Amino acid sequence: MNSAVRRLFFFFFSFAALTACEDPKDIGLELQDENLIGTEFTDTLTIETGTVFQGDSIPSFRSQPPLLGQYIDPVLGKVRASTITEVTLNGTSLNFGTGARADSLVLTLDYSFKYADTLKAMQVNVHRVTGTFDERTSYFTTTPFAYNSDPVGSKTFLPRIDTETVNGATTKTTRLLKIKLSNELANEFMAQSGLAGLADQAGFKNFFKGLALTVPEDENASIVGLTLSSTNSNLALHYTTADGTARQHNFLLGTDNYFTQLTSDRTGTAVEALQSSGNYAPASETGGDSYVQAGTQLLSRIDFPYLDKLKDLPGNLIINRAELIIPVKAASSSNNLSRPPQLVLYETNSANQFLRDIAGTVRAVQQDGVNPLAASFPALVTSSRKNGIDYYTMNVTSYLQGVMMGMKSNNGLMLGAVTSASNSDRTVTIRPELRPYRAIVTNNEANPVRLLIYYSKLQ
Repeated sequence: MNSAVRRLFFFFFSFAALTACEDPKDIGLELQDENLIGTEFTDTLTIETGTVFQGDSIPSFRSQPPLLGQYIDPVLGKVRASTITEVTLNGTSLNFGTGARADSLVLTLDYSFKYADTLKAMQVNVHRVTGTFDERTSYFTTTPFAYNSDPVGSKTFLPRIDTETVNGATTKTTRLLKIKLSNELANEFMAQSGLAGLADQAGFKNFFKGLALTVPEDENASIVGLTLSSTNSNLALHYTTADGTARQHNFLLGTDNYFTQLTSDRTGTAVEALQSSGNYAPASETGGDSYVQAGTQLLSRIDFPYLDKLKDLPGNLIINRAELIIPVKAASSSNNLSRPPQLVLYETNSANQFLRDIAGTVRAVQQDGVNPLAASFPALVTSSRKNGIDYYTMNVTSYLQGVMMGMKSNNGLMLGAVTSASNSDRTVTIRPELRPYRAIVTNNEANPVRLLIYYSKLQ
């Protein structure tokens, strides 16, 4: 008897028994309600997992937060982020007065997010941009942008965000990053006083196209999420007037164009071979693990190869409720490499592409009770913990009902990190998460991915 036949025989034997290996109440799910009384239960379906590189471009124009830094994940390799930003004049017809002299030009950056080893100092380099933003161009994490290779300023700093709670109100205080730029650039700014370069925003962009914020190629520290629109973030020209008065003018950040560049290098990792869009590594080849990493388009694929066999059972089978249980390795939270706070299950095909509706919206598993063919009510995966084991859980009733009724094909799902926004009409908008959260999904004999199904049969 070959392995495929043995698996199929095991499937029918397990299902005929209709006795799950665990009582659902022991799994940490809130599935017991009056609507499930008298239904039957199984969690013995075979589930296959693996890692996909989904190479669709990720839009990052004005995405929040713009990212900066680099670290080396011991499991998934190097992740690098840079930010390209324009600067806003903050005024018109700027004139600092005859005889004024530049003292310094200082870039101050606020941030609200840090990821990876924030106990290591990181070096930030500031470059002068030579490229120009084009309103006809879409900007993605992979979009190149020209800037001078020699930095006009550099600073090593230790990211720090202090949290204080007083009378139930929590406030965060950031150790601001201040970088003194070159005296030559400060003098260039001062030389434009009263001229076209400081007359209006168009003239200013022609004179000074913006900043590229980068880190050295060999950096291994952390990534921070910048808050360019913070009142603390600016480019300040400090100068002294002819009569000796010290003054400054703040050029603004975050009000014009900016975007994040994000790259990864998986050399030497278990998923090194995932280089082209659609490449797949089964968990059986990566120690039973599969991976989700935001920003780099690594997703965990989940397949139910024998799900259609449910239709072969005697009588008409009705899915009352279905829950997907996805164990997550504890290592996902080590080294300050925390898991994505929000995920969805995308619908896919054999080529590991995102499925889309007629309007081009990416299809994801919908909330319970929603038409399986809808695309505007994606369900968010939630985190839970039981007996020291972390899980992702998701109600997939709508999806399974769609498959059983022939409304959907059983082509598999892909677990990916997202950010979400609820709209006034109760629809939910999702977009790929850029912050490089990652999770390690396990699917082995000790901790398998499971599909809990409550069903009824009409004879």
